[in-house]
Amino acid sequence: MVRPKKKGGRKVHTLSFRVTEAEFMRLSHRASVVNLPVHQLARCLVLSRAKRLIVRTERRTDPALVKQLYHIGVNLNQLAKNSHIFKRVSPQVESLCARIEALMDEALDQEKGGRP
Repeated sequence: MVRPKKKGGRKVHTLSFRVTEAEFMRLSHRASVVNLPVHQLARCLVLSRAKRLIVRTERRTDPALVKQLYHIGVNLNQLAKNSHIFKRVSPQVESLCARIEALMDEALDQEKGGRP
């Protein structure tokens, strides 16, 4: 079966322009805020008819918090596996649950706007 053609046609032309270091830093900062690569933000700005580009963003979760929760989840999974194998629960489970609860409280506080 043949792949259907994209609406709007193929992108066949390349535009290239130079910017100063300050302009690039400003574009780079705006691109990081809206979570886009610099070239994609520049393309959106060039092709938009408005004087300002409005991009709706969602609040992102702190990557360090996600990493902590991941590692705690791995430890909890290992403890659960061992409890099934050896038919006993490790005393570390309670401390892990307390850490998870503290991290969840911290995440909820950040979500409400109370940045630490």
